[in-house]
Amino acid sequence: MSVTLEQALRATVGDAGLLAGADVESRSCDPFRNVPPRGSLIVRPANTAELAAVMRLCSSHRQAVVSHGGRTGVSGGAYTDEDEIVVSLERMRAIEEICPEGPLAVVQAGLSVEALQQAAAAQGLFYPVDLGSKGSASIGGTIATNAGGNRVLRWGMTRQNLLGVEAVLADGTVVSAMNRLVKNNMGYALKDMLCGSEGTLGIVTRAVLRLVPQPMSQDVAFVSVHHHAGLMELLARARRLPTLSAFEVMWPDYYELVAASDTGRRPFAPGAGPCVLIESMGYHPQSDRLQFEEFLVAAGEDGLLADAVLAESGKQVAELWRVREAAEVIVRAMSPFVSFDISLGIADIEPFLPRVRKALAHRFGAVRTATFGHLGDNNIHIAAHVGPDTAVLETEVEAVVFEVLRDYDGAITAEHGIGRHKRVFLPAHKHAGEMEMMLRVRDALDPLRLLNRNVLF
Repeated sequence: MSVTLEQALRATVGDAGLLAGADVESRSCDPFRNVPPRGSLIVRPANTAELAAVMRLCSSHRQAVVSHGGRTGVSGGAYTDEDEIVVSLERMRAIEEICPEGPLAVVQAGLSVEALQQAAAAQGLFYPVDLGSKGSASIGGTIATNAGGNRVLRWGMTRQNLLGVEAVLADGTVVSAMNRLVKNNMGYALKDMLCGSEGTLGIVTRAVLRLVPQPMSQDVAFVSVHHHAGLMELLARARRLPTLSAFEVMWPDYYELVAASDTGRRPFAPGAGPCVLIESMGYHPQSDRLQFEEFLVAAGEDGLLADAVLAESGKQVAELWRVREAAEVIVRAMSPFVSFDISLGIADIEPFLPRVRKALAHRFGAVRTATFGHLGDNNIHIAAHVGPDTAVLETEVEAVVFEVLRDYDGAITAEHGIGRHKRVFLPAHKHAGEMEMMLRVRDALDPLRLLNRNVLF
């Protein structure tokens, strides 16, 4: 990279907006591993105009760029090569507006999900996209990956909660599609094109996000079932709850690991079947609670539940959610491991899981897994450890799992994105026409492949 470009970038964003040397090397592009950026610079624009100027400079110098949000993604989308520079939106964290009448929020893309949730709650509103990494994950990053999380079952993924966006294209063009209307049928929905594009079409700078009234009740139960058939019946019954917000399943390999940790995450002794965290959020505390209790009592009387704990306070609600959100336990007990974020038909989950474990054992010998996920919206997470060389064998481990997944017409990523890690597998899981259309769109908007060039395809 020429000194001229570095000087021009510094003149554009100022000394506070340009990091080099140790300030770059001390960061990681991965939440679970220490993977510093391999490029030499991190550019941190303070607003959309500065980012547009940065991209014009990069375009004129044919400088490849990797965009960074909260760097909580696990698909390698934030990784960089030596000849790439990072553009981080960490200085663009403003909440421009919370509109109760909308209800909606207008925010800059560097804002964390948790910061938005807190600001919305202060006005009696709720941003329902909820992630274990919400304290670090940025709004822009969640838009780029169409993040899901714990309450997709009730309120949908990021795309369903996104009204409008502003973005900067590879050549510095500013696209302002800051729609605030629920109904707007004027041409292409550019927000939907940018949402889930993983930074390959443009860098999202601002967004208009849909809010909902702050729920007034939150009822949570942690239960175990005897077998898969009971799990399916319990899900079918839970869906009848109009206030159902989460149905989080933890298979025995996950719950036994977490329950045996020294973190206090053990509502009851592990059993032979899956465990489920069931959550209801509504607006009528007394009737919501009564309805939730009636659901649990009926499930117990009909023999569906092997064990159950019902939260009696906000503290107990948080404690039960900690059982489900135990990523640090998995990291400590199983590293290195390969993380999977797959989606497949609910009816296919029962035959799929043992087939995957058998295939991994056949290929690698001893295999250790931790399996959990958002069952109600098809999303299963698997952490797989095949020995001390797991990290080196990551692509081979993925190939085994994805080969089985193809037989069930599943998706190799449900909410984390393709990133760099899974791009080699994408063509085998997408129709050729889909791939061609995506390539044409990308080439039209970024013909020089300056934006996240090694992401997706």
